[in-house]
Amino acid sequence: MLARLASLRVKLLFAMVIAACAGLAGSYAIVSGLKHSDERTTDRNKALQTARAVAAQAARLEADDFESIQRTLPNDQIVVRRNGQTVYTGPKNPRPLELTVTVPFPSGTVVLNDHESNIPSGGVGATEITVIAAAAILLVIAAALGVATMVIRALRRPIERATEAARRVAGGDLSARIGGLSENEFAELGSTFDEMAARLEAADFDQRRFLGDVAHEIATPVNAIRGFATALADGTMTGAGEQAEALALIDNQGRRLDSLLDDLRHLTRLDLAETVRAESIDLDDLCDDLAARFRPQAASAGIEFRGAAHRARRTSFRSDRRLVETVLDNLISNAIRYTPAGGAVELSTAVDQRGIEIAVKDTGIGIAPEHAKRIFDRLYRVDEARDRASGGSGLGLAIAQRAARAIGGRIELVSERGAGSEFRLVLPGAQRKMPV
Repeated sequence: MLARLASLRVKLLFAMVIAACAGLAGSYAIVSGLKHSDERTTDRNKALQTARAVAAQAARLEADDFESIQRTLPNDQIVVRRNGQTVYTGPKNPRPLELTVTVPFPSGTVVLNDHESNIPSGGVGATEITVIAAAAILLVIAAALGVATMVIRALRRPIERATEAARRVAGGDLSARIGGLSENEFAELGSTFDEMAARLEAADFDQRRFLGDVAHEIATPVNAIRGFATALADGTMTGAGEQAEALALIDNQGRRLDSLLDDLRHLTRLDLAETVRAESIDLDDLCDDLAARFRPQAASAGIEFRGAAHRARRTSFRSDRRLVETVLDNLISNAIRYTPAGGAVELSTAVDQRGIEIAVKDTGIGIAPEHAKRIFDRLYRVDEARDRASGGSGLGLAIAQRAARAIGGRIELVSERGAGSEFRLVLPGAQRKMPV
């Protein structure tokens, strides 16, 4: 960047010099032309005035008189004709002829040949004007070059700091920061870069923590399966009851692994922009299916599940049913998982100017405000809710968020720590056609 700025300064100087030369040449030509035109006009007026003065007396003057007049006009040649005859011709002038004027009088004409003068004309010439313009242009170029140098020096330090910070981040040092910069634009750049680096650092930390969690999630059932499988294989467990219990535990841990892998695969598909297939969905039928599916799970956990009441008029909307169910399945599963026995989970719907709204409300542990901002992050888990015995992989809300975005919707959260939470899936435009 700095090399490009220095190169730009050289190019700017070169362009200014070329423009100055072209401007000087043009100004010299224009001034010369104007001055020459002005001199010709002046000389012609003077020659006419002189010729008229001679013509006024030519009828009565003799040759000697014309000779006297000729001596007072060293740059001019007088030729007098009377009655068709030349009565006087002045000496020839070796200098170039500039112009000729002819003035008649009653018995003849006076011809005045004006030659160039060897005496320089007065006033400021084209050369002097061009020199003055050149001096002014040189001052402008020097000032511009000085300003360019000052700008480059002012930019050098913040650009070097930004480059060094970017190089460190690219090398894996996510703690690198630009810090405060003086100029407003650079201050904004520094702030944006530092925010980006902070987010990258946080994402890297979350990813490392998530990978540790996944490794632990996988290691626990794998160790249990290996342990019980070894006990069955070496004959440690000989009783029918022990063997049945071991097989049941192996099956349970295998299902736990399958669930975790399914969540990871599902999240990957959503990240890769899974195709949305629109269809007409009946809102009441959708809620009835969800209630039938989750009511037994809630009952086994000692939780009351309340399905959504049917609306007076049946409502249908277009969306991808599979992705809509993905969102609601994860919201309802989370609500049941984190609601203690004796609590309740309620499903409700609303149709208004915002579109279709499907809400899942629970009387569970709730979510603290500091966690609510990041609860949908794929690699984020609330520490208090990390009880692996609950069976959650920690990916449910991230999957729900991405599925909602895929169908053009959003998830809203209202929660109070210790008083429960309400998650709402909002699909703007109840009749809006989704892309197929």
